[in-house]
Amino acid sequence: MIRTLSTRTVCCKLALGPEETIALQATARQFNAAATYCAAVAWRERVTNKNKLHHIVYGPTRVNYGLGAQLACCARDKAAEAVRTARTNGYETCPTFRPDSSVRLDVHTYRLMSLDRVSLYTLSGRVIGQLVLGAFQRRCLYDTSWKIGGADLVQRDGTFYLHVTQTKADPAPQEPTGFIGVDIGIVNVAADNDGETYSGAKVQAVRERRHKQRQALQQANTRRARWRLRKNARREARFQRDVNHQISKALVHKARTSRKALALEELSGIRARVTVRREQRRARHSWAFRQLRSFITYKARQAGVLVVVVDPRNTSRTCPVCGHCEKANRPDQAHFHCQNPLCGHTAAADTNAAVNIALRAARQTAYCAAPAMQEEQAQAQQVQRWVSDGSALFFRGLPSPPG
Repeated sequence: MIRTLSTRTVCCKLALGPEETIALQATARQFNAAATYCAAVAWRERVTNKNKLHHIVYGPTRVNYGLGAQLACCARDKAAEAVRTARTNGYETCPTFRPDSSVRLDVHTYRLMSLDRVSLYTLSGRVIGQLVLGAFQRRCLYDTSWKIGGADLVQRDGTFYLHVTQTKADPAPQEPTGFIGVDIGIVNVAADNDGETYSGAKVQAVRERRHKQRQALQQANTRRARWRLRKNARREARFQRDVNHQISKALVHKARTSRKALALEELSGIRARVTVRREQRRARHSWAFRQLRSFITYKARQAGVLVVVVDPRNTSRTCPVCGHCEKANRPDQAHFHCQNPLCGHTAAADTNAAVNIALRAARQTAYCAAPAMQEEQAQAQQVQRWVSDGSALFFRGLPSPPG
């Protein structure tokens, strides 16, 4: 089995003196000017291969912008990756970089030192900065199981931050004994097939408050209002990211302790496929389902938990007991009621969808263990017996199928 590699970024605040700050700002200006030049050449010549681009821009970059050999290579790499991304996404303009954009560093242009210090290469020589570390950053940087790689030097509101990357080989996925289906939504951010839900009420309340603030600030349109808009946007993004981290961590921990795999819906392109009413557009376009899925995926990979993706069609309309699929099975957002007169199964709508997701994952993969499959077969046989003797007419609910 191919072993994958996980990468994480540790954001560390830098404490610098006035001279060190000036030196880093000058280096950032020249570095991003050189990256903009490399991107223009790569765009004009339609070259995104770093080795081919190196022979074209290396000499002019060093002569015209005064960069050292390693910084010139880092500027070339940053430009080549930006142009490749722009071409892939169909952009029609060449990417450019602001003077205060990030500076890419490698093992030759920065070095972590003792006592939480860091040595940084600049155009006027090396400078020493002090890393301001919290408990989380210190625990990550001192974890020897992760290998420290390159870094990005980032400016934000006049303060420098060092984003240090670390890599580690993922463990082999454990053999699962079943599946935990996860239904991702807006009213409930996530719900699993055991009936546990993660409400999105707090997220919606924060978004509604921020939306009203945004409207008032946009009408003012002053310099201070625009500054406040940028600050609020960052705060809302951090809040949403924190919620998704908490939910993904809880789901992966549950799957790991129960030795089960996670089953998710394939929601890529759902905004283009599904139309909603005008008053629901803002909620749908601010739905951070892709971020939640990416958090679940990388956390599961690091924990050795298998993740399976299934087709999302009709998961909220299908009865997991009898298999009957009908739009009327879901009378409203929160409830599911099977319209089959021989079944009549009722459940919470999100939990019902999560059960269907888990069953689809079990059917489409060969990873489900024998005990879970036997339970599923026993329940199907029980339903058949109820149908044959007519007692299903009086049945109004079955226990949820195993995940």
